[in-house]
Amino acid sequence: MIAESPSGTERFTAPAAVAEEGGRPVYTFAHDGARFRVAEGEALRVVREGEIAYELILDTRAETQSVIFSPFGEIPVRVRTLRAECVRQGERLALDCAYVLDFSGELQRHRLRFSVRPQAAGKEGKRHDH
Repeated sequence: MIAESPSGTERFTAPAAVAEEGGRPVYTFAHDGARFRVAEGEALRVVREGEIAYELILDTRAETQSVIFSPFGEIPVRVRTLRAECVRQGERLALDCAYVLDFSGELQRHRLRFSVRPQAAGKEGKRHDH
């Protein structure tokens, strides 16, 4: 996963589990004390649990609302999705999203790139790398 924001770029690779919820794949993985869930569907849903927590709905058809929970309190935010591209080839998946977070008039542009590829043959369980 690569997350770009005004505060910098975060890149990491982590083993992940995939499960189906409502007929859609949901990828779950952990990094640096946070747990992430990425759900593909009509809109992309990105959930972060940890010291900083949120659920973002990235939908190019409509602006969405969210709340970022931090040690300093709750921060309401509007999410405007500029781009949400998804390419699937077999068990491989690549997502590339660009969005703007609107903190009561203060705009921050973000980009999220997420890719999944199957583990090498012989590994147990249905796990994928991100």
